[in-house]
Amino acid sequence: MRVTLCAATYQRPEGLRQLLKAMAELRLEDCGDVDVAVVIVDNTSGGDAAEIVQDFAENYHWPLHYLNEKRRGITFARNAALAKAGAMASDAIIFIDDDEYPDSRWLEALLRRWHESGAAAVLGAVQPVFPAGTPDWIVSGRFFESHSFEDGASLDDAHTANVLIDLKVLRQHDLVFDHRYALTGGEDTMLFRGLLDAGERIVYAADAVVFETVPRSRASLGWLMKRWYRTGNIEAALFIRSDEGSLWLRTGNLLRGLLRVGAGGGLFLANLLVLGFGRRERIVRPLYTLCRGFGILASTLGRDYREYQEVHGT
Repeated sequence: MRVTLCAATYQRPEGLRQLLKAMAELRLEDCGDVDVAVVIVDNTSGGDAAEIVQDFAENYHWPLHYLNEKRRGITFARNAALAKAGAMASDAIIFIDDDEYPDSRWLEALLRRWHESGAAAVLGAVQPVFPAGTPDWIVSGRFFESHSFEDGASLDDAHTANVLIDLKVLRQHDLVFDHRYALTGGEDTMLFRGLLDAGERIVYAADAVVFETVPRSRASLGWLMKRWYRTGNIEAALFIRSDEGSLWLRTGNLLRGLLRVGAGGGLFLANLLVLGFGRRERIVRPLYTLCRGFGILASTLGRDYREYQEVHGT
């Protein structure tokens, strides 16, 4: 069996070094005969990460490959990774981000769950690592924690921050990342929805843990509100994906957005009146619904937030 570990990188040299170091320390003891390769896709026009990858490749634990995808956008980088994994006749591709690093048992846990479930994709857990000085309300509010599920649970969504995908199944359904979401994000949501619509399964591997380094620029209310707004953009796109020209679907999106804005705004004001500023994480939580509503409205009107135009972290 052949498995390719892939990460797209863009102007995060320290994050990339930490990721490569952690992947070199992965343990594989109970997975049988597995050939592992690592592919780093550099999404800068100047090949900024080439020297870092070359330095690691000389004595790396796994075969380490470098690609330079000059077309700006996360979909171009991830589709380049899919093409490379296919060219190497890999059975599965595993995506991880360049601001993350895996637990030493991460790969083993993903492969075990894949073999046991026979699912088209296996999603792992993501745990945030905060910098010193992060506001207490952000940590206690658990705003950066991904949803956790029972080990082996079937899921109705996934993301590429920590996921294994069966390449044979992906090819069978002719699925790749949609370039319409190159700078906005949401391309992974659309791909996994395509798998589910085709009747495939996504399952959860609770022990397949990666750690996400949260930079100071993201540990703020402003960034959270932008992320929640973008989540609304994606929700709007999902709702009308079957017929983007349908007036009824677009009208439905507008109504859904208005309801979320009303509900979120009302809850925010109620919490503010009752709690004052004593429990900031409680006051902030309804802003998720409010921002998501505005994101639905904006996307329906053609105004999406391009999250991948900004760089956070090093």
